[in-house]
Amino acid sequence: MVLIFYIVFSQLAVGGLALLLIIPKDLVGRGFYRLMALIYLLVMIFARCAHLAINGTSVSVTNFFLAWQGQDSVFVLVFSALLLLYTISLWLKQSLINRLLLIGGTICGVVWVVYSAQSYETSTDLPASRLLLPAQFLISAVLLGSVNSGMWFGHWYLVTPNLPVIHLKRFNQIFLVSLLLSISLFVLNVFLRWQAADVSPLNFFHQMAFWLRLLIGFGGSALLYVIIWDCLREKSTQRDVVGATRAATGFLYIAMLTVFIGEFCGRLLLLEVRFIL
Repeated sequence: MVLIFYIVFSQLAVGGLALLLIIPKDLVGRGFYRLMALIYLLVMIFARCAHLAINGTSVSVTNFFLAWQGQDSVFVLVFSALLLLYTISLWLKQSLINRLLLIGGTICGVVWVVYSAQSYETSTDLPASRLLLPAQFLISAVLLGSVNSGMWFGHWYLVTPNLPVIHLKRFNQIFLVSLLLSISLFVLNVFLRWQAADVSPLNFFHQMAFWLRLLIGFGGSALLYVIIWDCLREKSTQRDVVGATRAATGFLYIAMLTVFIGEFCGRLLLLEVRFIL
């Protein structure tokens, strides 16, 4: 369970930080970026603590920064350091340094997510899985980031009511695209393994996780996208922008829960059944 927590939270931190790049510079004040940086820094602290626990290392300040548990530790520590520096730079009012650290952290995070997939390779008999799993991990990072950063960005309409609605719509569009890609890779992976007869029977617990992944993670999230889209339609925003964005933000919060449930179930099935993403 700790390993699942580590995978999901590390992907959340990478995807959430990366999607801050889609917000135009100077659109929102530094307060938003400071809040998001602190949130993802806290997420990475939890992920690092889980990483230490997975490797049987006690959680302490010294071990947090110095403990070495293989090459994955390099990415964890470098990404955490870049995220920490980015957070500190937001109080120094150095726009260029802010942006460079944000881009650097995103690049490091993407490489880390792709690299980490090899640790969870599900089958040597299916070469396609070597491409599917890194792709699934990247898409999961974007999916998690879109609902989390999108939800917090939606709250910012209460602080700055005159923000253009198009930017919240953009988070919702990324949510849809990443969800559809995740579903497509899920179906493709199951199909390939079924064709290769690389399928193990599921016990009751794994069947429950499977259906939660499909019905809540995919089905529930897709339904919430439609509701959020309806909230942000031009007809709705023309009547009451604040009300429409507030409603959309509320449903994004629920979408964050459905996505988390789906990703936790997906990682559980990946680690224990070894053929379902």
